[in-house]
Amino acid sequence: MVMLVLPIRGSNRLHRLGQAFQQLRTVLIVLFCALATGCAHQGPASQQANRHIQKAPQKHESAFKKYGYRYGPGYYHHVRHYHAYRPLRQTTGEASEEAPPDKRSTGAEVVVNRPVIKGLVPVYFATNRVVTGGSGLELTQISYSRAATNTFGRVTVSIPIVHKMGEVETPKTSWFGMRKEAEADGKHFRIQKLDRLSREDFASAIANPADSLMLFVHGYNVAFSDAAFKAAQIAFDANYKGRVMMYSWPSKGGVKDYDYDRESALYAPDGLFDLLQLIKSAGKVSRIIVIAHSLGSEVVLGALQQAALSQTALGITELIFAAPDVDRDIYLQRASQIKAAAGAVTLYASSTDLALLASMEKAQSTSRMGFVTKSGPTLVPGIETVDVSAVGSEMFALNHSTYSTSRAVLDDIGRIISSSTHLKPPQRTPTLRSMPDDSNTTYWMYPY
Repeated sequence: MVMLVLPIRGSNRLHRLGQAFQQLRTVLIVLFCALATGCAHQGPASQQANRHIQKAPQKHESAFKKYGYRYGPGYYHHVRHYHAYRPLRQTTGEASEEAPPDKRSTGAEVVVNRPVIKGLVPVYFATNRVVTGGSGLELTQISYSRAATNTFGRVTVSIPIVHKMGEVETPKTSWFGMRKEAEADGKHFRIQKLDRLSREDFASAIANPADSLMLFVHGYNVAFSDAAFKAAQIAFDANYKGRVMMYSWPSKGGVKDYDYDRESALYAPDGLFDLLQLIKSAGKVSRIIVIAHSLGSEVVLGALQQAALSQTALGITELIFAAPDVDRDIYLQRASQIKAAAGAVTLYASSTDLALLASMEKAQSTSRMGFVTKSGPTLVPGIETVDVSAVGSEMFALNHSTYSTSRAVLDDIGRIISSSTHLKPPQRTPTLRSMPDDSNTTYWMYPY
């Protein structure tokens, strides 16, 4: 019996040793992948663009991407990375061919490394952030402090050659937080030009003939430059040909600064109302499209309330709310003002939005305008509500990790902003399901 037990114990020791070896091997592989991810871009910034053009497949962010594979849950599929050989897409944000740029607003010609740029999008802006300095303008002059009046201008955003739909490619920090990538035209969204305009020059610039104008109002934790990137990305991915504009209210741009941002959102409607009146009087466009994201929806609702109280027609054609961070009761109270302000209203809501869950917890709210509870989304007759829970946890967040997730909603928004007439959800996106059924539709949802 003793002779039988000894070999068994020896075998168990060898088995445990083998398991330990396998665990050590796994750790080493993970460390290797981490180093490959963190160190793949350590060359000088001035050389990055040339290396990308010469060896596009070897240029991307990790050892996996080097061989054409994206990593992450559900992404082990082959992806081609020969973007450097695609021609530059012409500017999407300057309306049609018949809308030449205003000489007073463009200044000197924008000089970029065009072989690594996929496109340039000019974004007109108004902001009630405090802007210091004289007639010139740099990003460092635009703060998160609150100003009593708007500052106007135009920013030219470049889209990198590696851009994927739904993403805003910005510099990333390594796993260990030790370094940050240098900005590069071929890898990142970049601000190539920034101009301050007087109110008169701004009005003159947006008065050029155009088919439509898209105004983006950003949400919480968004710096001025990030707002410009997101506005440009939405227009570019949707292949939008109209004029692109953003209203940047004084978000502090920090994850821990929600309270400050909420106070700023309550302060900002005056400036947005002023901008909307200027667009209506000077824009001379056939369609005005307003897209509000997250806490920016609070700003939009405040401006619409001012329009209702002053009986001012703003001429909004399409009003789109993406994951609006507004209390449910306030939404229901303002619903008539919302519907009266626009020809059509679309609301995207989700049950998986972590930011809205955190907002509800902080405000001790039962639900939000953009949240889907167990009983469904908050419904208002005349407002087309789309449940996007099945396609992602965050809408319009920077640095999306899921290509297909972001594309689903962007495609739908693209059809709204690019169509000359309003299309019902099932007309523009046939995959949407009518809820609860086709004959008793109260809202629509993306299928799981």
